[in-house]
Amino acid sequence: PSADTEEGRRAAREFFRRVLDQTGDGYLDWPDLAAMARELSTRLDLDEPEETRLYDAFAAWWRELQAALDTDGDGRVDADEYAAGVPSLAGPALIRVAEVLFDATDKDGNGTIDADEYRALFRTAFHRDPTTTDGTGGTYGRSAFVGDFLSFMSGRRTSAPYDPLLADA
Repeated sequence: PSADTEEGRRAAREFFRRVLDQTGDGYLDWPDLAAMARELSTRLDLDEPEETRLYDAFAAWWRELQAALDTDGDGRVDADEYAAGVPSLAGPALIRVAEVLFDATDKDGNGTIDADEYRALFRTAFHRDPTTTDGTGGTYGRSAFVGDFLSFMSGRRTSAPYDPLLADA
């Protein structure tokens, strides 16, 4: 494999270890994603319908990941399976997770996350205090938010505002 491919797989394995494997057992399975959903629900103080939407979105993402990546059929995904399958991760279920988080953050429901909502998301959910949004004049649209989240969660871009946020979850 080329250096780019090997470097990409190494980065994916590191992301897997730092962010996705919440239980630290070397595998990605439902308890890892449930822990992530629980942590985000708690930090964002989601009400019951929002929390249910977030859990449902994470559960659908788990089913998608398992179907795409669990090549040995053991019911879980290891770091090598994850690294080999990274390009296929940003499917409809992960988009749904991002949309639920966007909706929970867009408190006034105007379809954008303003600077205050953005800071509140990162302070509350991720215990970070970002100094800027992304240069979009203080608002963060749904598609930009979803795109950044997908890039981060699929391990394709570790410079997204989310890094190393969920690693602390």
